[in-house]
Amino acid sequence: MKRLWALGTVLLLAGCGPHYTIPNYETDEIEKVISSGRSPQGCIDNLKEDAKTLNVKVRLTDVHHESTSGPISWLYSNDYVCTGKVVMKKS
Repeated sequence: MKRLWALGTVLLLAGCGPHYTIPNYETDEIEKVISSGRSPQGCIDNLKEDAKTLNVKVRLTDVHHESTSGPISWLYSNDYVCTGKVVMKKS
C-alpha cells in the first residue's frame, strides 16, 4: 500500500497530463496521438517521443493551451496539449 501512495505522489509531482491515443474504430489502428508538455516545444517533443514508442509516424495537427484551476494545479498539470494524426505505421 505504501508503494501505491509513493507512486501516486511521484506521478503528481512529475507532471501528469494527457498522453493517450484515439483509435480508428473501423480498422482498430491508432488514428491520433495526444501528448502534453509544459511548453509548446516540450509538447511537440513529447508527441514525437510517444509516436516513436507507439512505432508510428505522426503529423502535428494541433497545439493548444489548457487552462488550469486551483491553487496548486500548476504543480501537477501540463499547460499545452498536442494532437498528431498518424500518417504511417512503421514496420
